[in-house]
Amino acid sequence: MERACAELAGSAPAETVQVSRGPKTAVYRVRLADGRPVVVKLFAADTTHRAADEARLLAAVTAAGRVRVPVVIGHAVLGLTVSALVTADAGTSTLGDAVRAGQIPRPAALLRLALLMAAFHSAKAPPGIPLAPGIGQQVSALAAHCPKQIFVRLAPALEVIAAGASLERLVWCHGDLHLENVIHTGARRLATGERGQPCLPDYLVDFEAATVEVPEYDLAQTLVTCDALEPPDRVFMAAAYGRPVDTRLLDAYVAFQAVRGWTYAAHREGRDRDAWAARLHLALSPQSGRTVL
Repeated sequence: MERACAELAGSAPAETVQVSRGPKTAVYRVRLADGRPVVVKLFAADTTHRAADEARLLAAVTAAGRVRVPVVIGHAVLGLTVSALVTADAGTSTLGDAVRAGQIPRPAALLRLALLMAAFHSAKAPPGIPLAPGIGQQVSALAAHCPKQIFVRLAPALEVIAAGASLERLVWCHGDLHLENVIHTGARRLATGERGQPCLPDYLVDFEAATVEVPEYDLAQTLVTCDALEPPDRVFMAAAYGRPVDTRLLDAYVAFQAVRGWTYAAHREGRDRDAWAARLHLALSPQSGRTVL
């Protein structure tokens, strides 16, 4: 991290706070010796998504001008084990922090997520930018890691997903849009995008899971990770998104995203087991009001 600051930002770190750490990435909020606040994100060298990929995605999002993202200061491969990305610090409070502090009601936060998603989906994925695997590859990978007794319960949803595939409806999906991946600025007025059009004042971060899929894929991921699986939350989010949504396909993707999240986070990595167990139950329970399971 010290080397990343020195080589990419031109200043040594004076204060460092670790924001997150996972098997593939680690994120630090740093105040440099020259006073600038930056964010340093380190990527393991053996992952498919690295600092250069994240930098290119951030540049593409900036060029699209639909949503705000942190400014890239620099990126590089540091030695054999890690690559690093340094960005300007867009703010210290996530949308989740703002909800927990009572600064913004949860429905208003979910509304912001839906509006950010609609804005992101309206931009075209630029050619040549590395993206996360599509649904076919994800299903194959999931089958190799998910316990058979859970995966078999996903079969009806996968049939709906396969039948609902449509090249005409594909959009650029963030893939992991939730309350902790939005930096909340606190501003109420719209900001100005790269091309001069108005956009939401909050900043969208973490594009490791960005891919091209139908919009229900992204909306389902947000519903699952934000614990918005009850019918009122689902209806509200779909309405706030403001674009046509296939509710049966959305149900199927909710089941898929819940099983996928549970498999990798709770089953394989042992993280947030209670939270993912509850999400899995809601997504797969016949009493939950789902139309496909």
